[in-house]
Amino acid sequence: MGNQKKSVIVTVWVTAVAGLAWLLSGAIRGWLLGHPTRLPGQFVALLFPETLARRTWQSVEPWPALLALASVVTMMAITAFFVWVIVTRSEHRSPGQRLGFLSLWMGVVLAAFSTAAFTSLGYIVATWPPARVAALLDGIEPLLFAAGYWGIIWGWIPAWVGSRLTRSAESSHKHKPATKRSTELVLLLSAGVLAVALMAAFPAAHRSTEEARAMSEPSPPPVQTPEPVVYGSPEVSHAFQPPGKNWCEGDEVAISWQEPEGATGHRGMRFELTNTGTGPCLLESYPDIAFDNVDGWAMDVLVVHGGSFMTDDPGVSAVTVLPGQGAQAFLGWNAMAAAGDMRTGTMLVAPYPGTLRHSSPVDLDIIDGGAVSLTAWAPIKEESAAIKNTRPKP
Repeated sequence: MGNQKKSVIVTVWVTAVAGLAWLLSGAIRGWLLGHPTRLPGQFVALLFPETLARRTWQSVEPWPALLALASVVTMMAITAFFVWVIVTRSEHRSPGQRLGFLSLWMGVVLAAFSTAAFTSLGYIVATWPPARVAALLDGIEPLLFAAGYWGIIWGWIPAWVGSRLTRSAESSHKHKPATKRSTELVLLLSAGVLAVALMAAFPAAHRSTEEARAMSEPSPPPVQTPEPVVYGSPEVSHAFQPPGKNWCEGDEVAISWQEPEGATGHRGMRFELTNTGTGPCLLESYPDIAFDNVDGWAMDVLVVHGGSFMTDDPGVSAVTVLPGQGAQAFLGWNAMAAAGDMRTGTMLVAPYPGTLRHSSPVDLDIIDGGAVSLTAWAPIKEESAAIKNTRPKP
C-alpha cells in the first residue's frame, strides 16, 4: 500500500469514527435527558458527555438537526486535519517506529476541544450583548470541559482504529516518506469554513427560536383600568354638634341658594333654609357646609365663621322657623385664581354639623386649599339688606 493511500485510509477511518462517536454521545445524552428514564442524570452525563449543546435541542425545527449536523461535520473536518498532519509527519520516522496511538488520540481530543470552542463562540454571538459581563462565559466552560472529557472516554476509539490500520499497512508494505502540503492546506481551509458556518448557525437559530416563541405566545389581554373610586363629601358631616331641643333637622327642611354676586374681587352668596315639617323648629348655630370639585372629589376648603368684605355676621342667635317659613345665611370669599385648578362643582349645606346635608350643582371659583367665610343663621330680611351695599346691583 502506498504512503499516500495509507494516509488517506487512516484519516478517513479516524474521522468517520470520531464523527459517529461525537454524534452518538450528544444524541443519546439529549434523548435520555429529554425523556423519562430510570437512569440518573449524573450517570447519563458521566457516560455521554455534552458534545451537542443543550440549547441545540431547545431550538425550533429544523435547527436541532441542522445544528447537530453542523457540529458533527465541523468536528470531522477538524479531526481530518489533525489526523492528516499526524499521519504525514509520521512518514518521516525511522522504519522501526510506528505511528503512536497516543498521537492519534491527542489529535481527536484537540478536534473535540476546537469544535466546542467554535460552538461557544457561536453562542456568544447569538446572545450578544450579554445581560451582564459575568454571564458571558457561563455557557462556555461546561462545553469545553465536556469536550475534553469526551476526548478521554470516547476519543480513544477512533485513535485505536487508526493505530490498528497503521500497523496492518506497515506489516506488508515498505515505508515511503511523503509530504502532502497541498492536502493539508485544503483540509485546513475546509475546517475553517465549516467552523465559521457553525458559529453563524447559532445566531440564526437563536433568532428563529425567539421569533417563533414570540408568535406562539398569546399577547396579554389589555389591562382594564378600573374607574377610580371618587370620594366626595359625606352626606352627614363627620364633625358633630350636639343639637339643642327642637332643632331643625336636615330631612325636615329644604335649602336653596342664589347665584353669587361679586364686587372688586370679592364674592358673596346667599342661601335660604325653608321649614318643610309640620311644626316649628329652631336654628341656633352656623350652617354646616362642604364642597366637591367638578369631578366629584371632596375639597379641602377652610370655613371661617364670620363675615367678609360683602357679608355681615350677626352671630349665633335662636331663630324659630315656622312651617313654610325660612332663615338665611351668607357665604363670602375672595376671588381665587382657578386657572389650572378644579373649580367647585357641588356645594353641600346642612342646618348644623351632624345632620343631613343638601347638595346641588354650582360653578364657583372656590378651589382646593382656599378659604371662605360663613355667617350664622338669621331671619330672612329684605333682599336689599341681604348683602352689604358695597356689592354691585344685579
